Amino acid sequence: MSIGGAERMKGSGSMAESEATADQSAPRERTIIEKCLRRVKDPSILWLDCRWTMTHVRDAYLAWYLAYHERRQSPGRVFRIPRRRCKMWLPISWGETVVQRRFGLFEPWTFEILERVVKPGMVAIELGACYGEFTIHLSHLVGREGRVHAFEPFPPYFSIAQRNVQLNRLHNVELLNQAAGPASLKEVVFNPEAIHPYASLDQISQMDYASAGKVLELSPAKAVRIACVSLRQWLERQRITMDLLFMDIEGCEIEVLKDIEPLVRGQGKQPIVLLEHHHAFYRPGDYQWLESLFRESGYTVTRIVGHVLCLPGPTRTDKV
Repeated sequence: MSIGGAERMKGSGSMAESEATADQSAPRERTIIEKCLRRVKDPSILWLDCRWTMTHVRDAYLAWYLAYHERRQSPGRVFRIPRRRCKMWLPISWGETVVQRRFGLFEPWTFEILERVVKPGMVAIELGACYGEFTIHLSHLVGREGRVHAFEPFPPYFSIAQRNVQLNRLHNVELLNQAAGPASLKEVVFNPEAIHPYASLDQISQMDYASAGKVLELSPAKAVRIACVSLRQWLERQRITMDLLFMDIEGCEIEVLKDIEPLVRGQGKQPIVLLEHHHAFYRPGDYQWLESLFRESGYTVTRIVGHVLCLPGPTRTDKV
């Protein structure tokens, strides 16, 4: 083949490629025009676009903020928390959920549920206070006439929660460095130098946290023993009638519910129960038992973003 023939074939191939590209770009252009026209007709779509953009910008900033503090191993300090009317001391290099707490973005649905069901004057029991963000919120919601009894057995979390309760001058809060579990269990062994409690929780729940991907850090040489109480017996000793039971205890809620089953079934005042459920840790049948316990006891059961809200009796009709 001559050089000229080859060039003519190359030229015709380039023209064909250009025409194909033009044919492909035409539908894209029409799609862009159609999207623009839809937004002219319905400006609410623009609002959704802005929200989507702002969410992605916010998430990118939080990821950068977290990486920055993890890289520097920044020490904990006090932050004023937007939207939560409080200050909190936070170990800012401890991970994503700590950064979410710092900006008032941690589990907003849980704050909303509590605002809908908690009334002034209530007695609230919180199991798993962690850093104290919900303890503070419950304190505000129950008011001066109410009371919050918050349990946090893991020593590092307890010291942070204690600091935050004092920082916010919460006089209606009792914070207890105790675990809640079956009546037969009297103490739980923790590693106070760990940054999470999963190495110890199986003592309460009998669940396999390692298979769910949780790193275990229990070292007998550094172990501390924390009292474990039956919640039902503790309530009887303290002569407390609870209006709300709020639990985020990583699967241990099953054992606590077995302990307080008589209260749930109506032997006394039935409390509102809000708990975070943990399917990754549950054994086969655990969640089915949990839900049937409340439904058989006359509760309405609603699942909301990883949580279960159980409202007793037909008079509790708050919608979330």
